[in-house]
Amino acid sequence: HKLITTTLQTTFLLSLVAVATISGADAWGECPTSDTGNYSEACYKATEPPYFVCINMTPDEWVEKALETYPRCCGEDLSECTCPVKDYWFFKNKIADYCAKVDVCRTPDAAEDGDARFLRGQAEDANE
Repeated sequence: HKLITTTLQTTFLLSLVAVATISGADAWGECPTSDTGNYSEACYKATEPPYFVCINMTPDEWVEKALETYPRCCGEDLSECTCPVKDYWFFKNKIADYCAKVDVCRTPDAAEDGDARFLRGQAEDANE
């Protein structure tokens, strides 16, 4: 009986993941947009967290959080980075793209020229 229950739960979860993947982010909803305009639209888009995070924060809060973590977690010295998985390969593989996206907010001229280079995905593929 326990094996059947576990199998059904696993199948259900895999089905949810498949539906979410096929239908894209809209299956989960959309993050709120800023009404303050404190940052450029490119900055908001570049730092937008996953839906389950952004529904609990304002757009300004997620940009500020990204800018706050940038000095500690971007660069060679991660000694001040408080991320619990900072020493693992998967963190190191993703952090460069994250830092490139946050850099859009740190350099206002780059964000204002309309070329939001690092919106989701790999930074090197953003303009292709």
